[in-house]
Amino acid sequence: MNSTIILIVLSVFSVLFLVIIRNKDSKSETLSFISTLIATLVGVLLAVTLSNLENQKKERVDTIKLLNTAKNILDGTYNYTNGLSNYISELEQDTINTDSAINIIKLNNPLPYPDLMETIISNELISKNLTEFSHNQMYNGLINMKKVSNYNSVETYKKILKEQILLLELEIDYQKGNSNLDEISNKFNSGRDELEKLHPNNNILELESN
Repeated sequence: MNSTIILIVLSVFSVLFLVIIRNKDSKSETLSFISTLIATLVGVLLAVTLSNLENQKKERVDTIKLLNTAKNILDGTYNYTNGLSNYISELEQDTINTDSAINIIKLNNPLPYPDLMETIISNELISKNLTEFSHNQMYNGLINMKKVSNYNSVETYKKILKEQILLLELEIDYQKGNSNLDEISNKFNSGRDELEKLHPNNNILELESN
């Protein structure tokens, strides 16, 4: 867009100058001006194009870095959640532990929520470069995680975390130029179906996007 505006301005200026020269009947000056004009326009267009390409490349690299950070956050959240879940399950299977004692442990050790993930997804750079499919699914995932981040629905919580990790992996692959939009949605939907089998949702309704 910027390169187009620049070229339009230069062209208008050039035409006006060309009219002035022609009125003075200076053919040699006209030819000289035209050649200079062409060289200038080509040079400006090339410079602007290269600058835009470099900026786009930098944005893509920075986007991938942020997405990798988000994935690391979710990996850590899942591992900690899974550890807490297993620990509580062991306590519940041991008859020596009372329900009140286990509830106190749950209260003092709530399931972790990836707050930093929200910060990353709301980042202007991410919002600008993320695919629409991934953007919608990530926001829905965050909403669903807030809804089910408790021990009574821990399996659903772990499933959503795994879904978001998968989505980030697919989006990173896309940003690197290794896949297309259809592959993101197809692989995500397929992976989500598999996760449904591993983590039953106990009739918990989740917000979904088409």
